[in-house]
Amino acid sequence: MDAAALKKRITDRLLGDVEEAMYPSVTMLNRVEVALKTPADVAAYAETLVKKVEESRFPSTEMLNRLDGLVTRLENLERQQQQRRQLEAAREGS
Repeated sequence: MDAAALKKRITDRLLGDVEEAMYPSVTMLNRVEVALKTPADVAAYAETLVKKVEESRFPSTEMLNRLDGLVTRLENLERQQQQRRQLEAAREGS
């Protein structure tokens, strides 16, 4: 197994643990967030946290702050992808 596959396996496991835990630990959340690289990964993780917030009558400020940060991160990743696509389209048009 190569390093990328091993890293994905560990991250998937941690994400599963986050989904199952009523109150996931800060360490678990931090480890998952470091491993997120693609917009799809960030969006899937954010969806997991949104569900946690929706399930709680009084979500923690920390969880809400994490979600704010994830949305900002996702916006930045999407913007970068869009810029990359525009640059590629411009190169192809030349």
